[in-house]
Amino acid sequence: MKKSAKLSLALALMMGTTAGVNMVAPSSASAEISDKFRMEVNGVTAYISDNHRLGGYSHQTSDTKDETSYSNTYTRLQLNYYQDKNTMYQVRLHSDYESLGTNYANLGKTGAYFDQSFLQVKDRKANTTYILGKKGAYLGQGLIHNSTGNLTGVQVSLGNWYDPQCFQMIAGKKKDGSNFWALQETYDVVKDVQLSATYLNHKLKQATNLNVNKEYDKPELHLVSVGTKAKAKAFTVQGEFIKNLSDYTKNGIYNATTKKVTPNRDGSSRKAWYVEVFTGPTSDMTSGLPLQKPGTNVWSLKYQDVGCNATDAHNTTFFDDAKGFRLNYGHTFKKGLAGDISIARMKDKGGNSDYDTHNGEWKTLFCAQVNYKFR
Repeated sequence: MKKSAKLSLALALMMGTTAGVNMVAPSSASAEISDKFRMEVNGVTAYISDNHRLGGYSHQTSDTKDETSYSNTYTRLQLNYYQDKNTMYQVRLHSDYESLGTNYANLGKTGAYFDQSFLQVKDRKANTTYILGKKGAYLGQGLIHNSTGNLTGVQVSLGNWYDPQCFQMIAGKKKDGSNFWALQETYDVVKDVQLSATYLNHKLKQATNLNVNKEYDKPELHLVSVGTKAKAKAFTVQGEFIKNLSDYTKNGIYNATTKKVTPNRDGSSRKAWYVEVFTGPTSDMTSGLPLQKPGTNVWSLKYQDVGCNATDAHNTTFFDDAKGFRLNYGHTFKKGLAGDISIARMKDKGGNSDYDTHNGEWKTLFCAQVNYKFR
């Protein structure tokens, strides 16, 4: 029996369904599913040392009281069903984040959940893709917004992200119910040189500890971004600059007496930029590197200056309210399996002191992780 047939039969048995499977008897079961189903398991197991909370979280545990190091891991199961070459449905089951830190991410409290569940339809004649449901988006060059799930709504792409030109329109609600929409144009000015221009509007949920002033009742992000990515033979350079046009910011200075945060409206807190140089085919160590040829090595050096009110959602390679360097090395061990180590040395910008006992200090974060993506 072919692998695809075995997989479809196993799924059918587990779900108690005969979708795509003709079952006569256990001894004579057969499966005809061809290429309609795809399955992927991906995730990260990481060890992180962060003495002074560069990552922005409190890591104190209930047993060891260890505030300097912790582990973090997640696993995602992705299933795709292709009705035909232009119609696809995708769901992704997320294990939630399992960590030792009492205030880190969601601590696995919600259990596994679907962070993706969407229908994708392609109009090949018009070179247009329509998406309806819960997905996410990678915008700009990864700093303005990089969250691939928990955004429920619609997305329309005129062209594909890998085409010389692509225009995207996205609108929906985040997991917390806040409204989000964005427009983006990517354009290859010459071969291997891409420019991106992005506008993002996100009406944030008000934090319970915000200052009582009426002007801060409805914090918003009105982000404008320009970015570029240029590939050379031995290395790639990419970067992005972001400006938040909104005065209604959310993060700011915490007052221990009133137990309120006065949002930071300083211009520096509403700007962000970075420049990164990396060798190899990708700087995405968690999703991109496991798909490379075994033996692939990647070095990455990044400098960032990110204000506390200048981005919407990014991955853990960036740090809010900080400026400095991050050095990263990754290696592909075998098909679907890679690992990387990184060290970040950055100065806290002092713009967001919400529960930060090391506000304004130099901070160092070390991370070692194993990344997998099995298909």
